[in-house]
Amino acid sequence: MAYCPNNKQKFLSKLFSKTVYALSILITFLGSLLFLYFGLRIFLFDTYTVNTGSMIPTILPGDRIMVNKLIYGARLYRNLDFLRGGKLQTLRIKGCRGVDYNDVVVFNRAYPLAFDISQVYAKRCIGLPGDTIWIRDGQYQNSSISNRIIEKHFSKTSFQYIPETLHACYPNIEAMNWTILNFGPLYLPRKGDHIVLDQINTWLYLRLIGYENGDDIQFIIDAACSKDQPVQTYTFKENYYFMAGDNFANSADSRYFGPIPETFIVGVVPFALYGSDPVSKKINYKRIFKRL
Repeated sequence: MAYCPNNKQKFLSKLFSKTVYALSILITFLGSLLFLYFGLRIFLFDTYTVNTGSMIPTILPGDRIMVNKLIYGARLYRNLDFLRGGKLQTLRIKGCRGVDYNDVVVFNRAYPLAFDISQVYAKRCIGLPGDTIWIRDGQYQNSSISNRIIEKHFSKTSFQYIPETLHACYPNIEAMNWTILNFGPLYLPRKGDHIVLDQINTWLYLRLIGYENGDDIQFIIDAACSKDQPVQTYTFKENYYFMAGDNFANSADSRYFGPIPETFIVGVVPFALYGSDPVSKKINYKRIFKRL
Protein backbone atom coordinates (compact mmCIF):
# COMPACT_ATOMS: atom_id res chain seq x y z
CA MET A 1 0.00 0.00 0.00
CA ALA A 2 1.54 3.38 -1.09
CA TYR A 3 2.32 5.96 1.58
CA CYS A 4 0.23 9.15 1.36
CA PRO A 5 1.35 12.17 3.41
CA ASN A 6 -1.37 13.81 5.45
CA ASN A 7 -2.38 17.45 5.04
CA LYS A 8 -0.17 18.60 7.91
CA GLN A 9 2.92 17.07 6.34
CA LYS A 10 2.05 18.61 2.98
CA PHE A 11 1.64 21.99 4.62
CA LEU A 12 4.96 21.74 6.45
CA SER A 13 6.72 20.64 3.27
CA LYS A 14 5.34 23.57 1.29
CA LEU A 15 6.15 25.97 4.15
CA PHE A 16 9.73 24.71 4.28
CA SER A 17 10.14 25.09 0.50
CA LYS A 18 8.73 28.61 0.55
CA THR A 19 10.94 29.55 3.51
CA VAL A 20 14.07 28.27 1.76
CA TYR A 21 13.10 30.14 -1.39
CA ALA A 22 12.43 33.37 0.54
CA LEU A 23 15.73 33.06 2.42
CA SER A 24 17.60 32.48 -0.84
CA ILE A 25 16.01 35.62 -2.31
CA LEU A 26 16.87 37.61 0.83
CA ILE A 27 20.47 36.36 0.90
CA THR A 28 20.89 37.15 -2.81
CA PHE A 29 19.43 40.62 -2.27
CA LEU A 30 21.64 41.37 0.75
CA GLY A 31 24.67 39.94 -1.02
CA SER A 32 24.00 42.18 -4.02
CA LEU A 33 23.68 45.22 -1.75
CA LEU A 34 26.99 44.39 -0.03
CA PHE A 35 28.68 43.80 -3.37
CA LEU A 36 27.32 47.10 -4.69
CA TYR A 37 28.31 48.97 -1.50
CA PHE A 38 31.88 47.70 -1.37
CA GLY A 39 32.23 47.82 -5.15
CA LEU A 40 31.31 51.50 -5.17
CA ARG A 41 33.70 52.23 -2.28
CA ILE A 42 36.60 50.35 -3.86
CA PHE A 43 36.27 51.43 -7.47
CA LEU A 44 34.27 54.67 -7.63
CA PHE A 45 34.13 56.78 -4.48
CA ASP A 46 34.41 56.81 -0.70
CA THR A 47 33.55 59.28 2.05
CA TYR A 48 35.41 60.49 5.14
CA THR A 49 34.66 62.88 7.98
CA VAL A 50 37.30 65.56 8.64
CA ASN A 51 37.90 66.18 12.34
CA THR A 52 40.73 68.73 12.27
CA GLY A 53 41.21 72.30 11.04
CA SER A 54 44.30 71.62 8.93
CA MET A 55 42.47 72.46 5.68
CA ILE A 56 40.68 75.63 6.86
CA PRO A 57 39.24 77.57 5.04
CA THR A 58 38.65 75.00 2.28
CA ILE A 59 37.52 72.12 4.51
CA LEU A 60 36.00 72.74 7.92
CA PRO A 61 36.02 70.41 10.94
CA GLY A 62 32.91 68.23 10.69
CA ASP A 63 32.79 68.22 6.88
CA ARG A 64 31.97 64.90 5.23
CA ILE A 65 34.05 64.81 2.05
CA MET A 66 33.65 62.63 -1.02
CA VAL A 67 36.73 61.01 -2.54
CA ASN A 68 36.46 60.42 -6.29
CA LYS A 69 38.52 57.37 -7.30
CA LEU A 70 37.72 57.63 -11.00
CA ILE A 71 39.92 60.72 -11.43
CA TYR A 72 43.21 59.11 -10.45
CA GLY A 73 42.12 55.47 -10.65
CA ALA A 74 41.14 53.02 -7.93
CA ARG A 75 43.92 51.47 -5.86
CA LEU A 76 43.77 47.69 -5.40
CA TYR A 77 45.88 45.62 -3.02
CA ARG A 78 47.94 42.77 -4.48
CA ASN A 79 47.97 41.12 -1.06
CA LEU A 80 47.30 41.96 2.58
CA ASP A 81 50.87 41.56 3.85
CA PHE A 82 50.85 45.20 4.98
CA LEU A 83 48.39 44.24 7.74
CA ARG A 84 51.18 42.13 9.26
CA GLY A 85 53.87 44.77 8.82
CA GLY A 86 54.87 43.73 5.29
CA LYS A 87 55.44 46.02 2.33
CA LEU A 88 52.46 47.60 0.63
CA GLN A 89 51.97 46.18 -2.87
CA THR A 90 49.28 47.67 -5.07
CA LEU A 91 48.06 48.08 -8.60
CA ARG A 92 46.10 51.06 -9.82
CA ILE A 93 43.29 51.01 -12.37
CA LYS A 94 43.79 53.64 -15.05
CA GLY A 95 41.98 56.85 -14.15
CA CYS A 96 40.87 59.93 -16.07
CA ARG A 97 44.11 61.80 -15.26
CA GLY A 98 46.94 62.05 -12.79
CA VAL A 99 47.02 64.09 -9.61
CA ASP A 100 47.43 67.78 -10.51
CA TYR A 101 48.49 70.97 -8.77
CA ASN A 102 46.00 72.20 -6.18
CA ASP A 103 44.01 68.96 -6.12
CA VAL A 104 42.74 68.18 -2.64
CA VAL A 105 43.97 64.63 -2.14
CA VAL A 106 43.18 61.94 0.43
CA PHE A 107 46.09 59.65 1.27
CA ASN A 108 47.04 57.22 3.99
CA ARG A 109 49.01 58.17 7.06
CA ALA A 110 52.61 58.82 6.13
CA TYR A 111 54.51 59.36 9.37
CA PRO A 112 56.33 57.27 10.22
CA LEU A 113 56.59 56.25 6.58
CA ALA A 114 54.69 53.01 7.01
CA PHE A 115 51.30 52.26 5.51
CA ASP A 116 48.35 52.55 7.89
CA ILE A 117 45.03 51.64 6.28
CA SER A 118 43.04 53.00 9.23
CA GLN A 119 44.28 56.61 9.05
CA VAL A 120 43.95 59.07 6.18
CA TYR A 121 44.75 62.74 5.61
CA ALA A 122 43.22 65.30 3.26
CA LYS A 123 45.73 67.87 1.96
CA ARG A 124 46.40 69.99 -1.11
CA CYS A 125 48.93 68.76 -3.66
CA ILE A 126 51.44 71.53 -4.38
CA GLY A 127 54.31 69.42 -5.74
CA LEU A 128 54.44 66.66 -8.36
CA PRO A 129 57.23 64.15 -9.09
CA GLY A 130 60.17 66.02 -10.65
CA ASP A 131 59.35 69.36 -8.95
CA THR A 132 61.55 71.15 -6.45
CA ILE A 133 59.74 72.67 -3.46
CA TRP A 134 60.99 75.30 -1.03
CA ILE A 135 59.56 77.81 1.45
CA ARG A 136 60.98 81.30 1.98
CA ASP A 137 59.59 83.50 4.74
CA GLY A 138 56.48 81.35 4.90
CA GLN A 139 55.82 81.46 1.13
CA TYR A 140 55.66 78.21 -0.85
CA GLN A 141 57.71 78.08 -4.05
CA ASN A 142 57.66 75.46 -6.80
CA SER A 143 60.20 75.20 -9.59
CA SER A 144 57.46 74.31 -12.11
CA ILE A 145 54.60 76.74 -11.37
CA SER A 146 54.02 80.25 -10.09
CA ASN A 147 53.75 80.62 -6.33
CA ARG A 148 50.59 82.69 -6.90
CA ILE A 149 48.84 79.54 -8.13
CA ILE A 150 49.75 77.83 -4.85
CA GLU A 151 49.35 80.63 -2.34
CA LYS A 152 45.79 81.66 -3.27
CA HIS A 153 44.34 78.77 -1.27
CA PHE A 154 46.27 79.16 1.95
CA SER A 155 45.10 80.66 5.22
CA LYS A 156 47.88 82.83 6.63
CA THR A 157 48.74 83.29 10.28
CA SER A 158 51.15 85.91 11.53
CA PHE A 159 54.50 84.21 12.13
CA GLN A 160 54.58 85.45 15.71
CA TYR A 161 51.60 83.18 16.50
CA ILE A 162 53.32 80.03 15.24
CA PRO A 163 54.90 78.25 18.25
CA GLU A 164 58.64 77.63 18.06
CA THR A 165 57.95 73.95 18.69
CA LEU A 166 56.29 73.77 15.27
CA HIS A 167 59.23 75.24 13.41
CA ALA A 168 61.36 72.07 13.26
CA CYS A 169 60.47 69.94 10.25
CA TYR A 170 61.51 67.30 7.73
CA PRO A 171 64.11 65.80 7.57
CA ASN A 172 64.69 66.69 11.24
CA ILE A 173 68.42 67.23 10.79
CA GLU A 174 69.63 70.09 13.00
CA ALA A 175 72.60 70.85 10.75
CA MET A 176 70.26 71.67 7.83
CA ASN A 177 68.37 74.29 9.86
CA TRP A 178 65.09 73.81 7.98
CA THR A 179 61.86 75.14 9.51
CA ILE A 180 58.27 75.39 8.31
CA LEU A 181 58.97 79.04 7.48
CA ASN A 182 62.24 78.47 5.61
CA PHE A 183 62.38 75.04 4.08
CA GLY A 184 64.20 73.33 1.23
CA PRO A 185 64.94 73.15 -1.59
CA LEU A 186 63.60 69.61 -1.70
CA TYR A 187 63.47 67.66 -4.97
CA LEU A 188 60.49 65.29 -5.32
CA PRO A 189 61.74 62.02 -6.82
CA ARG A 190 60.21 60.46 -9.90
CA LYS A 191 60.16 56.72 -10.47
CA GLY A 192 63.46 55.87 -12.17
CA ASP A 193 65.32 58.96 -10.92
CA HIS A 194 68.94 58.40 -9.85
CA ILE A 195 70.56 60.24 -6.96
CA VAL A 196 74.10 60.22 -5.61
CA LEU A 197 74.21 58.98 -2.04
CA ASP A 198 76.22 61.81 -0.59
CA GLN A 199 75.57 63.10 2.91
CA ILE A 200 72.90 65.66 1.97
CA ASN A 201 70.90 63.22 -0.16
CA THR A 202 71.17 60.60 2.55
CA TRP A 203 69.68 63.03 5.05
CA LEU A 204 66.89 64.02 2.64
CA TYR A 205 65.90 60.64 1.25
CA LEU A 206 66.92 58.02 3.80
CA ARG A 207 63.32 57.65 4.99
CA LEU A 208 62.01 57.20 1.44
CA ILE A 209 64.70 54.69 0.55
CA GLY A 210 64.03 52.81 3.76
CA TYR A 211 60.35 52.62 2.87
CA GLU A 212 61.11 51.29 -0.61
CA ASN A 213 63.54 48.68 0.71
CA GLY A 214 61.81 47.55 3.87
CA ASP A 215 64.15 49.52 6.14
CA ASP A 216 67.17 47.64 4.79
CA ILE A 217 69.23 50.84 4.60
CA GLN A 218 72.50 50.09 6.36
CA PHE A 219 74.28 49.95 2.99
CA ILE A 220 73.19 53.54 2.34
CA ILE A 221 74.43 54.79 5.69
CA ASP A 222 77.76 53.02 5.17
CA ALA A 223 78.16 54.49 1.69
CA ALA A 224 77.38 58.03 2.84
CA CYS A 225 79.70 57.93 5.87
CA SER A 226 82.66 56.07 4.45
CA LYS A 227 85.45 57.96 2.71
CA ASP A 228 87.05 54.76 1.43
CA GLN A 229 84.12 53.46 -0.64
CA PRO A 230 83.18 54.92 -4.00
CA VAL A 231 79.99 56.99 -3.81
CA GLN A 232 76.94 54.90 -4.68
CA THR A 233 73.76 55.91 -6.44
CA TYR A 234 70.18 54.99 -5.77
CA THR A 235 67.26 54.60 -8.22
CA PHE A 236 63.82 55.43 -6.88
CA LYS A 237 61.05 52.89 -7.32
CA GLU A 238 58.09 55.25 -6.80
CA ASN A 239 56.78 58.71 -7.58
CA TYR A 240 56.52 61.21 -4.70
CA TYR A 241 54.26 64.20 -4.04
CA PHE A 242 54.30 67.20 -1.70
CA MET A 243 51.03 67.65 0.22
CA ALA A 244 50.25 70.77 2.28
CA GLY A 245 47.36 71.84 4.48
CA ASP A 246 45.61 75.11 3.60
CA ASN A 247 45.89 76.13 7.26
CA PHE A 248 49.61 76.95 7.00
CA ALA A 249 50.15 77.40 10.75
CA ASN A 250 48.34 74.27 11.90
CA SER A 251 48.72 71.33 9.56
CA ALA A 252 50.63 68.06 9.78
CA ASP A 253 51.78 67.75 6.18
CA SER A 254 54.82 67.16 3.96
CA ARG A 255 56.74 69.87 5.81
CA TYR A 256 56.84 67.45 8.73
CA PHE A 257 56.63 63.93 7.27
CA GLY A 258 58.19 64.53 3.85
CA PRO A 259 57.11 63.48 0.36
CA ILE A 260 54.16 61.09 -0.08
CA PRO A 261 54.57 57.87 -2.11
CA GLU A 262 52.15 57.46 -4.99
CA THR A 263 50.89 54.16 -3.58
CA PHE A 264 49.55 55.98 -0.50
CA ILE A 265 47.11 58.08 -2.54
CA VAL A 266 43.43 57.13 -2.20
CA GLY A 267 41.80 59.69 -4.48
CA VAL A 268 40.88 63.30 -5.23
CA VAL A 269 38.23 65.29 -3.32
CA PRO A 270 35.94 67.36 -5.60
CA PHE A 271 33.47 68.54 -2.94
CA ALA A 272 32.13 68.17 0.60
CA LEU A 273 28.88 66.23 0.83
CA TYR A 274 27.78 68.22 3.85
CA GLY A 275 29.10 69.81 7.01
CA SER A 276 28.17 69.51 10.66
CA ASP A 277 29.21 71.14 13.90
CA PRO A 278 31.81 68.87 15.58
CA VAL A 279 30.18 69.39 19.00
CA SER A 280 26.45 69.80 18.46
CA LYS A 281 26.38 67.68 15.27
CA LYS A 282 23.98 70.23 13.77
CA ILE A 283 24.03 70.16 9.97
CA ASN A 284 25.60 73.16 8.24
CA TYR A 285 23.40 73.48 5.16
CA LYS A 286 25.80 75.92 3.51
CA ARG A 287 28.30 73.06 3.22
CA ILE A 288 25.99 70.68 1.32
CA PHE A 289 27.76 69.73 -1.94
CA LYS A 290 30.26 72.51 -1.32
CA ARG A 291 32.75 72.50 -4.18
CA LEU A 292 36.37 72.65 -3.04
